[in-house]
Amino acid sequence: MAVTIKAVAEAAGVSITTVSFVLNNKHPQVDAIPKATRDRVKACAEALGYRRNPAAAALRTGRSLWIGVIMQQLKDESDAWMWAPFELSLLSGVQKTLSERGYYAVLGSKPVGLKGDTESVEALISSGVGGLILRCPSSETVRLISEAGEDTVPAIAVFPLNRDDLYPHIIDVDNFRAGELAAELFIKAGRKAPMLVLNEECRYVEIDRVNGFSAVIERKLGFSPAICRIPNAYSDVARVVAMTDSLRANKPDCVMATEAGNAFLMSFAAEGLDLKVPEELAIIGFDCYSFRSAREQRISAVGTSWWQAGQLAASSILDMIENRTRWTEPKMLGPRFIPGDTTPPELAEQSDLYWLL
Repeated sequence: MAVTIKAVAEAAGVSITTVSFVLNNKHPQVDAIPKATRDRVKACAEALGYRRNPAAAALRTGRSLWIGVIMQQLKDESDAWMWAPFELSLLSGVQKTLSERGYYAVLGSKPVGLKGDTESVEALISSGVGGLILRCPSSETVRLISEAGEDTVPAIAVFPLNRDDLYPHIIDVDNFRAGELAAELFIKAGRKAPMLVLNEECRYVEIDRVNGFSAVIERKLGFSPAICRIPNAYSDVARVVAMTDSLRANKPDCVMATEAGNAFLMSFAAEGLDLKVPEELAIIGFDCYSFRSAREQRISAVGTSWWQAGQLAASSILDMIENRTRWTEPKMLGPRFIPGDTTPPELAEQSDLYWLL
């Protein structure tokens, strides 16, 4: 026989209403319940084997228990080797949090490129999902959601393409702080000749990283870092040539590449000049800790926990649905350092990898 909410209430010595608030994470009511009481209710529910009845909950509340999730599609197998750990971690964080609160994920994908997810989003909305979690939504989808309005289908953008996509309903990394962190690490390692590598046409995330990095270098070392700008149209081979020329001209002892691909290619430029990494040249990239360098070294990176990003996105969309929570600003994740082989070993002490990915 199924365990009822009444049985949980009797075991915990509280009212049925209190149990309902706790197990459904009902805000703001649950915030007023002491933590000891919340923990006791959850422990009793687990001990008794209580399971929420999603069908009954949907009928009672009139809310859909299905949440649409659109993920970034990977273009080929080589792309999957590099990026699947990140995307899977994000999705797993979403699914775990949804399931813990009695909801289910309906998965869609965003085809490679900047467009193409609108049909998937329209299909999910038509099917009656209660909300949407969108990984880097296209401009067409942003416009569709914005025109529909928050009260129609709550939606959150995770690591968006543009700074204002679905603003303020955004889960993102504090990229300015990420750039600061990279600079602080180089200075801690005693490096004195920093260089930046970035694409000529940058997204806001790269610009923020550059500004954060430059602010620390100028404040601590008294000058601006050298900059290697790479035309976006360049092939990988042409990029390595441009980086090699910049290494010769500027003679840096450390390089921050504002995105993963350029960090990877910088290792080949260093290899071509017989520079020892990290002894003669330290390299830090972003979200590239699954990458290997020219010498099969792990590339040191600044990033964030994609698992935590998924959990935050899921809990936030449910708060919007259940409690009509209003946002005034994006929710930002702090950057973390993931030491690899392209930075001095002593910097590994600055990181705790328990959270990876």
